[in-house]
Amino acid sequence: MFSKILEHKITLSIAVAACVLVVLGAAYLLLSPQKRALSGIAAQIMTIQERVSADGKVDSDQHVSLSFQKGGRVTAVDVKVGDSVYAGETLATVDSGTLYASLQGAKADALSAQANIDALQKGATSQTVAVYNQGVSTASLALATAVRDSYLKIEDALLNKLNLLFNNNTSANPTLTIMTDSFQIGLNIDNARVDMTTRMSAWNSLMNVSATSDQTLREAADDIAAVKSFVGTLSDAVDRLNIGNSGMSQTAINADVAAVNSAATEVNAAESEFDSALQAYKTATDQLNVVQASSTPEALEIAQAGLAKAQANVASIQSQIADTVLTAPFDGIVASVNPKIGNNFDSNVPAIDIVSAGAYKIDIMVPENEVSSINVGNEANVSFDASGGLTATGTVSSIDLSETMTNGVGAYKATIYLNGSNPNIRTGMSATVTIKGASVQNVVAIPTSALIKKDGGAYALIKDGSGSFVERKIEIGISNGDWTEVISGINEGEIVAAFGQ
Repeated sequence: MFSKILEHKITLSIAVAACVLVVLGAAYLLLSPQKRALSGIAAQIMTIQERVSADGKVDSDQHVSLSFQKGGRVTAVDVKVGDSVYAGETLATVDSGTLYASLQGAKADALSAQANIDALQKGATSQTVAVYNQGVSTASLALATAVRDSYLKIEDALLNKLNLLFNNNTSANPTLTIMTDSFQIGLNIDNARVDMTTRMSAWNSLMNVSATSDQTLREAADDIAAVKSFVGTLSDAVDRLNIGNSGMSQTAINADVAAVNSAATEVNAAESEFDSALQAYKTATDQLNVVQASSTPEALEIAQAGLAKAQANVASIQSQIADTVLTAPFDGIVASVNPKIGNNFDSNVPAIDIVSAGAYKIDIMVPENEVSSINVGNEANVSFDASGGLTATGTVSSIDLSETMTNGVGAYKATIYLNGSNPNIRTGMSATVTIKGASVQNVVAIPTSALIKKDGGAYALIKDGSGSFVERKIEIGISNGDWTEVISGINEGEIVAAFGQ
């Protein structure tokens, strides 16, 4: 029993010791690179070209998402995804029937305004002005006649028709011959009769100077109105007369009523003749003024302003109609279509996406320690990660001058444009870009895996005459990833140790 336990302990001790030896051996190998398996490789003369690789996604040179500026019911969708379109091609429209109707009206207004300007620019002919001048002369003569006739009619009404109602009718102290409701009313009528005489005298004096002067016309109009009011007051007085309150016979009363009615008729006739002649004279004068002013700079300026306003209205409606139409801004391919015929579609909502056809680019981020290795114009090879061997070539078109920090690491954006066009390449594809940088020919090169970098310099293990590898400092140049140029420190044919080869 004891022997079995002892045998078990010995076996366990041996196993533990073996594990410790394995761990120590692995640590020794890892921590002592000079003891790793070394492959001796001779330095060679070759051509070295730098390469910088990075990943990115394919994008189009131009990519735009189009929206209607004016929403409404979709009346047409003329493209589908994948269609090629040209700049200016109509892609989709929303209803604009009401706007087109408004446009026709606005255009008609603009044509009318232009016609008005054309007429003004031609101006009125001398024959036209002469015709309107003759019209004013005729109307002026008719007005002068009407002024005199009105004066005579009113004078007859006051002196003859109403003479029966006054004692001393034309004197400075006329007296009403009929009874009134009060002494004051009778006195007012007497005073009014004196005022009529004064007015008629002033009218006559002005008329003898000029029957159509502004002062004469104002006087005539005021006097006619005053006489009409005076006759109206007399009419009220005689209408109140009866045998009982007047002490007059019915025959005498009837005679007074008839006299006042006759005077009123004559005054109304005078007023009508004067007003008609005055209105005709004003109309003729206004027409002449319009004709004479039709070609003045002021009239033309007003007409031109009217045309500008009409044209602005046309342009505004045309702009609104344009907002109902989506057109391609450049030659490209339809990437997405959202509107459907018959549906209402809001403004400023993405409707159709257009991407440029074939002009693809890829943006990559180049680490700051590699950006100096590439330049604008460098060639690049592109492979597409999930496209079964699809490749392309490209050219570096730009490199940012300022770095972009990502997760604390600085990098510079480089843009690569793909050469030619390939229908199998689409936006959004993932790709690996390898940029071909500087190149040197016929230089000494060693495997990049042979480099040892420390203390800010480069070193390599070189086999000496005894067959041992000794460390030597070297100066290096460019690298293509697998091989690195040696500027000094190693000669062609010398054996270097390449780790892990």
